[in-house]
Amino acid sequence: MSTNSITINGDGDEEFTVFVALHAGALQSSGIPPIYWRSLHHKITSEIYDAGEVFGIMQFQEENDEENEQNEEEEKKRDNPGAVISCKVVVTRESGLQAAEPTSVFLVDHAWTYRVDHARQQLEQVPGLLPRMATLMGVDFHGEAPDPDVVELVMERMWKYNQTYHLSQGSAEEKVPVWYVMDEFGSQVQHSDQPSCGMAPFFYVKGQLAYSVLWPLQDLQEGGESRHTPHGYYKT
Repeated sequence: MSTNSITINGDGDEEFTVFVALHAGALQSSGIPPIYWRSLHHKITSEIYDAGEVFGIMQFQEENDEENEQNEEEEKKRDNPGAVISCKVVVTRESGLQAAEPTSVFLVDHAWTYRVDHARQQLEQVPGLLPRMATLMGVDFHGEAPDPDVVELVMERMWKYNQTYHLSQGSAEEKVPVWYVMDEFGSQVQHSDQPSCGMAPFFYVKGQLAYSVLWPLQDLQEGGESRHTPHGYYKT
């Protein structure tokens, strides 16, 4: 879609025009519909994280009769045989979520951004990072000082939560992979081959910051689950 088709009017037109000029290619390749671009710009520049006004995290128990190869679920099964406690993100707003509403787009923060060869060092040295990642990934850890066993468990489990994007360095061919883990909210949005929402990484050039962007692919009623397909697999 040509950027000329984007309606640009009202306050902040100049800033929004620059935003579209800089990011139209990335927005289009990520599949973020143009109806959300103005609101996305407003939320980024105003640092508005309002997903909590629409969504909530719900715990649920799922029966698991088959042998599970993941250590995390095996540990949970030993504590509660025959069941696994999981989380999902659902719409909690009574009016639901409408895909045609231009404000139905949400910023998701990144809790940890890293290069693979620096991951262990960051877990051991960055204050507060190991406890946060341990909690997010369900690793039992109540201290602050780095624990080698906890570091190993986080290193094993982080691949379940990892996402990636590429930054260009120099020429267009020189792209460096950057890995990230979304915050406590984003990490609980379940993967599905029948997604109800789109989710994609987005790099804001002016602020030199990366976010994930969440938007509905369909109307969702109260209680409806937000599910997404890993970036690059769904089509809008």
